[in-house]
Amino acid sequence: MDDQVLEIDLWSGNRTSHRRDYERDVLLSALRVTRQEFGDWKLIEHTRDYPGDLEAETFRKYGHDLFVTTAGNKKLSDERKIVVYQPIQNDLLGYRVLIIREEDKARFARIKREEVLKTQKVGIPDSWADAELLRYNGFRVVERGSFDDMFARLINHEFDFTTLGINEIDRVFAERADEVKHVVTVNHLLIYYPLPLLFYVNPDLPELAKRIEKGIKKISENNTMSRLFFNHNRDILKNMDLNRRNIVRLKNPNLPREIGEYESEMKN
Repeated sequence: MDDQVLEIDLWSGNRTSHRRDYERDVLLSALRVTRQEFGDWKLIEHTRDYPGDLEAETFRKYGHDLFVTTAGNKKLSDERKIVVYQPIQNDLLGYRVLIIREEDKARFARIKREEVLKTQKVGIPDSWADAELLRYNGFRVVERGSFDDMFARLINHEFDFTTLGINEIDRVFAERADEVKHVVTVNHLLIYYPLPLLFYVNPDLPELAKRIEKGIKKISENNTMSRLFFNHNRDILKNMDLNRRNIVRLKNPNLPREIGEYESEMKN
């Protein structure tokens, strides 16, 4: 075993802190279980956001070693990369909570069916994968702005609702309390589309990709991944209450063939 410490540059911008914490812990666990074969490491994390299509330059321009994004991310379709085709989050991100103006609670309470929901405009920040998926499934999408101004644009009636992953919603509302005073979540309805998260690795680092793949396989087999998933999402899983919600199930046309007909194990 080489005594040299490997520096690993993780990019974790363009995401909520909840996602960032979980993805880091998965990576660290994968590195620990492969230490004997691959050696020690030093993790360097960069959290700067890359708006719009700049995410596509994560490897080519910014030189990071790896990051996590959705399977089939179209922004990276023409980029060189190594993808580790092992989903890391049981697709919690695919369960999307609707966020609306407080004044519209009664109106949305009457919406039970997909075809009615599609008459409403959904706001999605520029370049988020959700925009293309929702358009493909027939929704009226307003794609502009950023995550930072999303609630302000909702309150200003630029669209009727927006969505966040069910694993993100509580943290976002806590961190942005002043911005969400006049918005609420819809509790009887969820949108679901397959949105597995994968590690993407710099194409010049095949050994790192091999290590991550082996590590994730090991922590999946020894239940470390399951424990991490539960520990990070205990309250979310307790409150999902899928059996009491109407779930609008949509298709994701961008899933790579390596994933196949992927769907979350959590069903109502």
